[in-house]
Amino acid sequence: MKISHKLILAFGVLILVLLVEIVLNQVISNRATQTYQTLQSEINPAVTILNKYEGINKELNLLISNRVNGDDRISSINRIKGIVEVELTYIVTELTTLHDALAEDHANRHHLATLIANTDDLIHTTIKFKDLLNIKEQENKTNLARGLYNTDFSNLTYSIDKSIKQLDINYNRAFESYNNELANNLKSVSRIILFTGAFGVILAIIITFQITFSISSSIHKLKIAALKMSKGNLDERIKVKGQNELAELGSAFNKMANALKKSFTAQEKQIEEIQSVNKELEQFVYVASHDLQEPLRTMTSYINLISELYIEQLDNNTLKYMTHVEDASARMKTLIKDLLDYSKIGKEKTVTTVDLNAIVNEILLDHELIIKDSNATVVFDPLPTLNGLQMELKQLFQNLINNGLKFRKEGTDPYIEITIEDQSDFWLFKVKDNGIGMDEKYFERVFVIFQRLHNRNDYQGTGIGLSICKKIVDMHKGEIWIESELNKGCTFYFTIFKKLKTI
Repeated sequence: MKISHKLILAFGVLILVLLVEIVLNQVISNRATQTYQTLQSEINPAVTILNKYEGINKELNLLISNRVNGDDRISSINRIKGIVEVELTYIVTELTTLHDALAEDHANRHHLATLIANTDDLIHTTIKFKDLLNIKEQENKTNLARGLYNTDFSNLTYSIDKSIKQLDINYNRAFESYNNELANNLKSVSRIILFTGAFGVILAIIITFQITFSISSSIHKLKIAALKMSKGNLDERIKVKGQNELAELGSAFNKMANALKKSFTAQEKQIEEIQSVNKELEQFVYVASHDLQEPLRTMTSYINLISELYIEQLDNNTLKYMTHVEDASARMKTLIKDLLDYSKIGKEKTVTTVDLNAIVNEILLDHELIIKDSNATVVFDPLPTLNGLQMELKQLFQNLINNGLKFRKEGTDPYIEITIEDQSDFWLFKVKDNGIGMDEKYFERVFVIFQRLHNRNDYQGTGIGLSICKKIVDMHKGEIWIESELNKGCTFYFTIFKKLKTI
């Protein structure tokens, strides 16, 4: 079974459990809400009105008893009037609302009907008391009121008190029942949350174990294999069991490793062939350059000998031709020397610690005469000590300084400045001059061997100096480039890798 299917199934079960929890919680919450609403709309109002009615009934009974026994205070009379006309009327209205809200077969409905009827009778009886007791001069009216109190009024208040107590008992029982139901509903919700939470935790543990076992282990194998391949072990392969995505990934990795090894083997063969050809070519250039010097020396010697022995017998044209041959021989000698120097670069590939300050000072000492004659100024920042090829680095700085001294503007003293910048893994060097500069279109061309931008009559050289610089910078795993404008000097930038160990 694929990992994606396992994860979908696991998360599907988890979502289903959550949905069941939501539905059950909603059902139980609705029941709890209904119970709470019943308490608030039926039970609590009924208990409140009954408690109030019980107090009013006792108070009215006491007030009427006092009136019968001669209490003529205005406050007592007004209080009886307020109870009859306001509070008992309000209570009748509330009791009627409670009565009408109950079902026909509800036990409390009969008790409420009786209580409402007794309350109406109580109101009428109390009114009779008021009428009888307001006529003080008639003794027989007072006796009638006293008799009415001892019979009808006492029976009514007793009956009302009894109904109130019975209803209070019934409503308190209902209150307790609804409270228990509400508590049970809340407990059910808590149990559902606890159960689903525990199930979710267990499912999460299972999913985590599944991911760890099915995914992490295979990815770890893939990581180890990739690290071994990155270190050159192209024979490393991984074994992933099953038919899931990771097995497909492992198979793809093995195919990639096979293709990479095949490609690497082919590249190694090509590199060996190229190295062999380069070696043969370098040997050929060295031998050819070395062997060409002997004919040049012979030719130069014969030209000199002819000049010495037959100078008086030669006409001006012949002397001119001989001078051309002699100049050409000198240029050829210089070209062969530069070609030999180019072929020798990197032959000694031993990386050593090189103090660039000492190298630049040595170059300035070697060029002391030309610097003095041209009234040139060469300044440089404190330079680092780094790993590299000492002779090649000297050649690099020497060629760039020579370039600034050679291509100077007429009437301007040469000024060459060498600065450095630390760029993490590389040193960035900048060699700036105030010479004739060059057009942007030649920025790439000047680093190609034997490419000259100027007539040899204006500026001497073979067009190989900057190509030597590029080769040396490449050997030190860096880059070299130019920024320049015509008549505004040149700035050569190049980088050297700090942690160079081998070439």
